[in-house]
Amino acid sequence: MKHLIFIVLICITTIVSLGQDRPNIVIMMTDNQGYGDMGCYGGLRAPTPNMDKLAESGIQFLDFQIDASCTASRASFMTARMPIRSGTSGYVIPGEPGGLHPMEVTIAEMLKSVGYSTANYGKWHLGETADRQPQNQGFDEWYGVSNSSFPVDSSFPGYQEDLIPPQSILSAKAGQEAKVVADMTLEKRGLIDSELTAKSVDYIKKHANKKEPFFLLTTFINPHHPVVPHPNFAGKSKGGAYTDVLMEIDYNVSQIVGAIDDSGIRDNTIIIFFSDNGPTRYSPEADHNGDPGQWAGELGSGWEGGLRTVGMMSWPNKIRSNWKSEEMFHAMDFMPTLANIVGAEMPDDRPIDGFDQTDFLLGKQEHSNRDHRLVYYYGDLTVVRWAQYKAHFVKYARFQSCTAPPIKLGQIPEFYNLNTDPKELFNLYGRSGGIPLFFKFQEAMLPYFESMKEFPNLDYSKMERDK
Repeated sequence: MKHLIFIVLICITTIVSLGQDRPNIVIMMTDNQGYGDMGCYGGLRAPTPNMDKLAESGIQFLDFQIDASCTASRASFMTARMPIRSGTSGYVIPGEPGGLHPMEVTIAEMLKSVGYSTANYGKWHLGETADRQPQNQGFDEWYGVSNSSFPVDSSFPGYQEDLIPPQSILSAKAGQEAKVVADMTLEKRGLIDSELTAKSVDYIKKHANKKEPFFLLTTFINPHHPVVPHPNFAGKSKGGAYTDVLMEIDYNVSQIVGAIDDSGIRDNTIIIFFSDNGPTRYSPEADHNGDPGQWAGELGSGWEGGLRTVGMMSWPNKIRSNWKSEEMFHAMDFMPTLANIVGAEMPDDRPIDGFDQTDFLLGKQEHSNRDHRLVYYYGDLTVVRWAQYKAHFVKYARFQSCTAPPIKLGQIPEFYNLNTDPKELFNLYGRSGGIPLFFKFQEAMLPYFESMKEFPNLDYSKMERDK
């Protein structure tokens, strides 16, 4: 059924869009880069001139929202749907059969429906069975790893080599079985991002002058643990392994953006950069931990440092430059926004949680269409955000690892004003103003609860039969 819908959409959008000059789309995603891990966000640990320059060339989101785990963030970005709807609100463990079901419609499939060439180089973490891998989720080609790179890191809490198999680097073309290219050893871990960058640069050069537009998704492995900088960057920052890796990321970004510039396609290319999660902070080695900036928390927590991270978008002569926006924007907003820009259709047989932000980004309206978001983690509604206010319903301990069970501390729920209390220390619940806030949070939640009654989950078995 999914593929039948998109065959129809291809016909419709091809007719509508004849003669349109669709932009190329290049998206770079880092893995667990904190809000304070970039100069333009106030980070001082390592110079990041190229990422800062990219931010200056368009909009820098100061309230860029993602989800609590790698799998959840990638699923919401890829589908414009809250991960609870697709069963991906936790994270995929190596060896398990879960992940993003093939009946979900991805951003790559949406772009292919209007003639885009597509490629993904890097970490996937949305399933390792063949039907859940990138080559069967809308990408013409893929090179990278199915899951997280942590299995090679024996310092990860609870790690057991006999239970969690080491990862392999895989390569595949659309519809083909992925082939093992190399083992993901610690040595290879330090080299992989340079390989992803080289492949991205080659792809841009190869497709720059082709008639059809292209969509390139480069999902870096860095700065995820284990922190292993490339030999060319080891010791370069003078601040330790993590800041070495930040400099490496910055260099790799410059190579990809440089390839776009050198190919003469910058004006017709949308460049997006963001991190999938907040930073990890569990390492006993201080120089291996990321920085959440002024926010509390880390990867896997409901604290703002685990849910707000770096994000930017550049499109010359369309999105104004030097724009630091405090408006709320979520990674799941990219798919409907890009659908509008390129003339594609979003699926209409399921709830879509992302907002079309085209008018906001192009300066046709003052404010973002998003003023709220919900956070589910492993099936629990943990956080609701409305404007600058935030409610915790299940609270993880500050700086707690995402592998540990939630620790319910103090009074739940808890309400915070992020504008005046970025560390989420002063609970407004039960105080003056707390009750009106409860009704605002309820107002934000109810439409989602109602949609889940109507669409409790996609009936994948029925959709399989109707294909």
